[in-house]
Amino acid sequence: MIYGGISATRRVGVAVVGLGNAGQGHIAAIGNCPEYSVIAGVEPDAEVARGASIPIRDFTEILHDDAIDVVAFCLPPGGRAELVARALHCGKHVVVEKPPARTVSELDDLTSAARAAERFAVVMFQHRLCLPDRLTALDPSALAHHFSGATGSLVVSRRRTDTYYGQGWRSRAAVAMGGVTAHLGVHYLDLACQVLGPIAETEVLSRVEAAPGVDSELVGHVRFVSGAAMNMAVTSRSEHRCEHLAIFGSKDRLEIRDGACTGEFDGETITHAARPAVELRAEVYRRLAIAVRTGSDPGVIALARSRFVTDALVRLSGAAAIPAGVDRAW
Repeated sequence: MIYGGISATRRVGVAVVGLGNAGQGHIAAIGNCPEYSVIAGVEPDAEVARGASIPIRDFTEILHDDAIDVVAFCLPPGGRAELVARALHCGKHVVVEKPPARTVSELDDLTSAARAAERFAVVMFQHRLCLPDRLTALDPSALAHHFSGATGSLVVSRRRTDTYYGQGWRSRAAVAMGGVTAHLGVHYLDLACQVLGPIAETEVLSRVEAAPGVDSELVGHVRFVSGAAMNMAVTSRSEHRCEHLAIFGSKDRLEIRDGACTGEFDGETITHAARPAVELRAEVYRRLAIAVRTGSDPGVIALARSRFVTDALVRLSGAAAIPAGVDRAW
C-alpha cells in the first residue's frame, strides 16, 4: 500500500459524522491524539447540533475540504454505507463505527471502494487491541489454525432497559441491525472471530426482543470453519456487567475478561492488562495516523478484517431477512 502522503509536521484533519454517544466517544479519543485536529462535525439533529463543541458543517462541504483527511462515521449501519463510499470516492480515509456493515457484500463493497480510491478504511472495534500484537500480527487464517477444534465460551452482560431499544433509531431493525448483540456483544464476538476465523454455522437457542428484530437477549452456538465451537450468551436484562471470552485449544488458551487478556500461546504466557475504552479508541486513531502518513498497512484495525463478525451478526440476528434500503439513519 502506498496511500500515505500527509506530512508529519501537520496534524491529520478529521470530521466526525454523527455526534451522538459514539461520536462523542470519538471526539474524546481524538482529543488524546496530538496527531489530529478535529475540523468539523456533521449532525442532522438540530438540537444535538446546537450543543456541539465543534463547528457543524454540511456533509458535502466536508468532502471537498482539503484540510479534512479522515471522516469518522458514527452513525447506525442503516444507510451509512452510501455515505462512507462517497467519502472514499472524494479521497478521504474513513473510520467506521461498529457494527461495520449490514451484510458481507456491503462490507466487501466498502473495502473494494477503499482499494480503488487508494484510501484506508478502518473500523472502531477497539477491543481488538486487547489482544497482544504478536497474535494479531499473524495472518488471520494462521491464527485460526492454531485454535482449530478449540472450545469457546462468550458471555456479555450490559444493562439496558427495553425502552432504550424500543424508541428512536435503535428500535428500527433496518437501521440498527439488531440490539444488544449487534451493539454491545459484537465487540467480544469480533474478538472470537479474529482468533477462530470464518463462520461455518450458527444456531440461536433463545432470543428475547425489545422491538421487532431488535434483541435484548440472545443465547446461541457458533461453529467455525476451523472446527472450533463456541457457546454464547449476550444480555441487556441483568444488572450485572460482564464481558468474557474464553477459548481453549489443544495447547493454546486465551481468556479476555473485561479487557484484560491472559493465556498461553506457542508455549509462552500471555499477560495483557486492561486499558480504558477511550485509550483503546485513541490507539485506533494513532495507528490510522501512522498508516496515513507512511502508507503502511493499518493491520488489525482494518475494516476488511470485519468479514467474519459481519457474517456472524447476519446469521444470528436474522438481518438477511431485512430488506436493504427500506430505512436509513438519516
